[in-house]
Amino acid sequence: MARIPDSVIAEVLNRADIADVVGSYVSLKSKGGSLWACCPFHGEKTPSFSVNPKMGIFHCFGCNKGGNAIGFIMEYERLSYPEAIRFLADKYGVEIPDSRFDNEDDKLRKAKERVYGILKEACKYFYYSLYDEDKGREAMEYATSRGLDSNTLKHFGIGFAPDEWDGLYNTVRALGYTDEEMMQSGLFTRTKNGNVVDLFRKRLMFPIFDVRDNIIAFGGRAIEKDEDRKYINSPDSLVYNKKKHLYALNWAKKEKSGQIIIVEGYMDAIAMHRAGFRNTVASLGTAFTDDQLKLCARYTNNGEVVFFFDADRAGQMAAIRAIPMMCDFLRKNDKSHIRIKIAKVPDGKDPDEFIKANGAEAFAQVVKNALYVEDYLLDRAYNDNLDRSSGLDSGKYQEDVCLYGSWLTDEIARSKMANAAANKLGASADAVLKQMDALSSRKASYEDLENARRADRAKQADIESRNREIVQTEESITDQVSETVVSDLATNDEIMLFAYAMSLQERLTDPAVLNKTDILRPSDFSGDTMKTIVKRFLELYNEESGVPFALMMDTFREVTINGTPSEVVLAKACGKAMDSGNTLSRRDMYLGHLYRIRIKAIEDRERLLIDRYSLATGDDKDRIRQELQKIAEYKDQLMKAGNSL
Repeated sequence: MARIPDSVIAEVLNRADIADVVGSYVSLKSKGGSLWACCPFHGEKTPSFSVNPKMGIFHCFGCNKGGNAIGFIMEYERLSYPEAIRFLADKYGVEIPDSRFDNEDDKLRKAKERVYGILKEACKYFYYSLYDEDKGREAMEYATSRGLDSNTLKHFGIGFAPDEWDGLYNTVRALGYTDEEMMQSGLFTRTKNGNVVDLFRKRLMFPIFDVRDNIIAFGGRAIEKDEDRKYINSPDSLVYNKKKHLYALNWAKKEKSGQIIIVEGYMDAIAMHRAGFRNTVASLGTAFTDDQLKLCARYTNNGEVVFFFDADRAGQMAAIRAIPMMCDFLRKNDKSHIRIKIAKVPDGKDPDEFIKANGAEAFAQVVKNALYVEDYLLDRAYNDNLDRSSGLDSGKYQEDVCLYGSWLTDEIARSKMANAAANKLGASADAVLKQMDALSSRKASYEDLENARRADRAKQADIESRNREIVQTEESITDQVSETVVSDLATNDEIMLFAYAMSLQERLTDPAVLNKTDILRPSDFSGDTMKTIVKRFLELYNEESGVPFALMMDTFREVTINGTPSEVVLAKACGKAMDSGNTLSRRDMYLGHLYRIRIKAIEDRERLLIDRYSLATGDDKDRIRQELQKIAEYKDQLMKAGNSL
């Protein structure tokens, strides 16, 4: 399997400063030589997530996740290893010389490339069909009626799927794509008799882009009022997961305004962009998700997110369903300081209608008037339970306002809400707040317990999996595998020897610092784990720069040392080694550990030979005597060298 060269990975890690990478997602605070935050990968209130800029790594002492900058991006962005490398390479200007070097399964990568090709050709087909005088006349009339001029159509790549079963199919097939590849694109479906046909017919087509401007899916809008389904969207596919993308984010992210506006439909998003609100995105026909909020946090730099829900009953119910998810997201990711607001368009209009009727300046005021979540919920609790003739139903109002308040993670916002509700209930603010807190703590306690259990199980599973090596047996006629237990034992001398070797970096092979015979080797170590680590270290070693700790993280994450994840053990040891004085001081500490290890190995060998010598005869006895003599001389050299330190 082809892979990205180690030299390129090393360059990516060299340029992608871990504090800069992690700091673009979480708020880091300095403490004791490291940077700390609440973990972005599990819910917690006390920071246990640490970043060590010197070694280029992160580690969470709560959920045990750790790694280098590449590992962080893999975990946070949900990318594969090569995708994460490319992500950082693009950001920090590292050129990856050949796309063939990809650690991802070649078959999967090629399949994705073929799907991207189909989606690109489909976009061309839809676009040209819209401008076809025969096929696209009705669609163009509809687009014009909705205010979509030629510049808008071109900018957003909007097209038209003709009323044909095989128009796109024949076009793509002629380009050499197979039925199987077409089915993987999400643009086709099968009839009952198994024929592949176009999924979209007689619909205005909106291409959906990822943040790298790749076309990944389409949304199709009916152009006839009596159509049963107004919108049909691409299903999840080989390159598309609707829960992890937002329509128009590829343009909105470029605004860097510190704010993202979220609307419910493509047309609303396009109208907002045309009116100058180019920081607008749209959800993709699904309930809003944690992954989408993470995108918002990332591209606003933890700024402001303004939600527009349709003004009808369905839209307002969608808001009530979405808000608990948003609050849970903020509780689980309290490193994310995004401010969430809910906006409401006057007169029950959607953003597109309001902008056409009142203009962009009036709509800017609507955005400005958006309510923070607690204020929106207060209004909802009151208005939903207010009867014009009988007044406020205080019982239902109390139930709603206490429930809504329990969702909030900000104590000040919850207190403000309790104060406002208390006036209407004729109760003390403390009583209302106490009820909110009680409802919140029940849910939080259960979730904290579940998170703790999940973290414990993950730790145990991680350690168990690292301690086993899957070995294919020779009699694999039935493809059976056997498990071989790997020795992860290591002495303190072995751990610190490796740590000081890392700390010496390029000076490890400098003749002015160390003799060649004093360079560590796998045979200096007793356990399989340390032998594997040292072997990889020597493979990666560069005489000009040594081996960065971060570059070794992929090896560390595969094994344990004495039953503990090796990255935890070695991060502590290497940190101690790096802080222990100048090069010569570290060299002396390194040699001290090396000599003790080698003397012990010699003494073990010496005892074994002495036992054999007593039983040997003739030539065997002479060979053992000669070896014992050499061992004694080498041991004497090591002891003298050790005593001179």
